[in-house]
Amino acid sequence: MIQSDDNQLTSISSLKESSASGLDYSKLSFPDIPNLPGFSNKYPVFKPCLQKSQALNFKNGYMVVKNHHVPFQQGRSSHHLDNDLLSPEQQPTTTMGAPATVVSHTFLPQEVTDPCDVSGRYSLFRQKQDRAHNKVALPFCPESRLPSFLEHDRRVLLFHAYYEETVMQSAIETNRVMKCEIYFYVEDGTIEIIQTKQENSGIPQGVFLRRRRVEKTCHGGGDGNDHIRRSQGGILQDRDDDFFHGEYYGIDDFKVGNSVEIYSRIFHIVGCNQSTKEYVMRYHGWTENEVILLPFPRDSFTECYMEKMMRESGVPGVDRKRKMHDLTEVMESMLGKQLSTKDRGTFLSCGQKALCFHAIWDDRERLYGDVQLFRLVYYLADDTVEVLTVHKKNDGRYPFPKLLTRTKLPKPGDGSEYYSWKDFTIGAYIDVFGRSMQLAKCDVFTRDFYKSHGISLQDDMPLEKEAEKIEVVRLIPPHNGFGSEEDSLRSCTGSINPPPVRKDLAKMREKQGMVLRFNARLLTDKTNRRFVIQFFMEDDTIAIQEPPIRNSGVMGGKFLSRQVVKKSDGGKYLASDMFTGNVVDIMCHHFELLNADDTTYRIMENDHKTFPFSCYNNIRAKIGSKKDDICRYFVTEYGNNYKIQLEDLVETCERVGLDLNKQEVLTIWRKVDKKRKGMVSFTKLVHFLERDINEGTRI
Repeated sequence: MIQSDDNQLTSISSLKESSASGLDYSKLSFPDIPNLPGFSNKYPVFKPCLQKSQALNFKNGYMVVKNHHVPFQQGRSSHHLDNDLLSPEQQPTTTMGAPATVVSHTFLPQEVTDPCDVSGRYSLFRQKQDRAHNKVALPFCPESRLPSFLEHDRRVLLFHAYYEETVMQSAIETNRVMKCEIYFYVEDGTIEIIQTKQENSGIPQGVFLRRRRVEKTCHGGGDGNDHIRRSQGGILQDRDDDFFHGEYYGIDDFKVGNSVEIYSRIFHIVGCNQSTKEYVMRYHGWTENEVILLPFPRDSFTECYMEKMMRESGVPGVDRKRKMHDLTEVMESMLGKQLSTKDRGTFLSCGQKALCFHAIWDDRERLYGDVQLFRLVYYLADDTVEVLTVHKKNDGRYPFPKLLTRTKLPKPGDGSEYYSWKDFTIGAYIDVFGRSMQLAKCDVFTRDFYKSHGISLQDDMPLEKEAEKIEVVRLIPPHNGFGSEEDSLRSCTGSINPPPVRKDLAKMREKQGMVLRFNARLLTDKTNRRFVIQFFMEDDTIAIQEPPIRNSGVMGGKFLSRQVVKKSDGGKYLASDMFTGNVVDIMCHHFELLNADDTTYRIMENDHKTFPFSCYNNIRAKIGSKKDDICRYFVTEYGNNYKIQLEDLVETCERVGLDLNKQEVLTIWRKVDKKRKGMVSFTKLVHFLERDINEGTRI
């Protein structure tokens, strides 16, 4: 500790001696100055400027490229002016009178007077003077040039290359050659690698490397951070080379014959396209030997695979042992391939005309053989035959559409001769690749075709008799009483999820609230029980109530809940079946309808279509022929002033021979006895009967 204080005192004394002798303080380094009062080291530690400099600038209103960035130098700062650009009067001095060391790495050019000179600084004052004197600057000058992204806009160089991969655990190949295309974008030096796609290779091919700048591989030592070092004085200094670990690949690295290592894969350059060749020879000075095309290495596996694909894809001149698809021939002809015109005349004359025969193949001699039917079609355009399968319902065979696709049918033997239309007649046997088929029937066009050529065919032979169809009648079981019958019938339709019963909504809206009520007596019971039968017109349902009678021994109440009631013939009861005097059979009980309430009579009289026995005009037409007999009977039996009742009217109709039911008689009585007194004068009834029948006037 004492020794360090002695060193500081020695430094102070040496500093005072230096100031007395006029020593240059700018040559002193700040670490040499001790950290004492009045001598504090406030000089900052400068770091290298790593930001990307601006590449463009505007000179006199035109876009030009800015001057190159001046590299960072030791002892210079970007916050001060360079001493070389300042006059001696303008240079700063220290507090001790010595000139200060001004550090900077930004180069400020001198101001120029010529507006076309872009090498210097074009100040605002100079611009104002040039505009005042109408001086127009030229857009280009010897020192100006276009930026790289404009000069090399959309200029891409294409190089052909390959790299090899080792194939493990394969007995067919040991290494595989991968062909690639390297695209070099001149404007920014980026590289994109596209691997050439190979059909059915099973390898994900396409973009191998996305567009980016690729750094060269550095095989030397170092920790990767040696671009920044510290000097002995403690100030950071820059390396003489770039800041990056390695350099980026450029155009000259992709000469034909060179090998480029990109991400541990070695790409061998074998060629380039014509535009790339012209560019590098003109602007980069490449020779003819550096752009000559080199062959790709031989890949035996790829050659064998391509030969296989040529046999299967229809390349001309290769024996594929198979017939080319018709659509392939059409597409090739559309693209300009010449086709054979050997059978073109037959095609133009016959077109799509074809002969159709029905053939029988009896194979019952073989085990599990059967009789099968086929349809043989002979195409006249090219003498080809097609055999189609005729399937029967539930024959247990897979529904193959064709036994033989359209082709020429060879005759038995060496296969040099083929069947023609002259060999096909009714009853003839045709050998279809070992299957002996007999032609049994043909269509009308086939018969006319043979007749036009002077050949008459025999009558059609009977084919196999089809089995008689058994008509299956579905028996609907009777209703068991649970739920409505309509719901029960839904389960008999065969559907797993039957839809609900459809209701007549229009009828329900029209007849809503209309209920017919009748007093009825049970004919099968001798105790003379009375019931009230209600008929709901909105859904044709019936409900029966029994009024309780005191000391009758029968408990009254609900006799039948509201439901649809069916007749003995299977139909359901409708509103037209409900009228006074009718006998209805409900659940094996016979009910006679005795009378109804006044509301029921009004509903029936206003609906003549549903209730024809309540139509007064129809009843007047019936009693028109017996009008005189009725008047004579009343005069003879009752006199002129006698008042009759409903029973007298019923007896009179029976005496004169009128076949009227109880509902019709009630309709006449309701027209006569409007006040519902129960008795009507004979004179009033006679006057009522004497009215004109065709008058049509309601009373």
